[in-house]
Amino acid sequence: MEILSLVDKLESYATASARLPGTHKVMIDGDRLLELVDQFRVAIPKDVRDSQDMLAQREAIINQSLLDARRIKASAEEESRNQVHKHTISQDASARAEEILADAKHRADALLQDSQRKARDAMSEAQSFSDGRINESNRYATETLFRLEQQLASVLNAVRRGLDSLEEHQREKVA
Repeated sequence: MEILSLVDKLESYATASARLPGTHKVMIDGDRLLELVDQFRVAIPKDVRDSQDMLAQREAIINQSLLDARRIKASAEEESRNQVHKHTISQDASARAEEILADAKHRADALLQDSQRKARDAMSEAQSFSDGRINESNRYATETLFRLEQQLASVLNAVRRGLDSLEEHQREKVA
């Protein structure tokens, strides 16, 4: 997954950044950090598209199952008609055709129900997976942005203290 790769990049960047002496704080290049955030934004929709592709594949499986069921039913009906024409006793042929048709209908119905159930399960699983990935991505992005906000606020406070110290020093020199 591309998002996991970006998480690794962010982690590597954070651990490789210069540390402020005497603290657990690191100095981060804002442009590089914003570039990683932009890459996150691009990667999230790709994961969502991947989930949609999975749903489309599930739909194709359902459609193929329906076509197979119809083909089996048509084949059974054709077989039933052929049996009537081949036998001289139409009652026996008719009874056999009805049995074949009923069995084919039963198998087709069972196949259709099974295919629909599998398709529903697959769609539900894909939707759950997609929802989970979206929620996980949103949570991670929120946490990352919150940590970034805290780090930026800390850096801004350090800059402010430095400026205040310089101004104080200037005032003491002038006085």
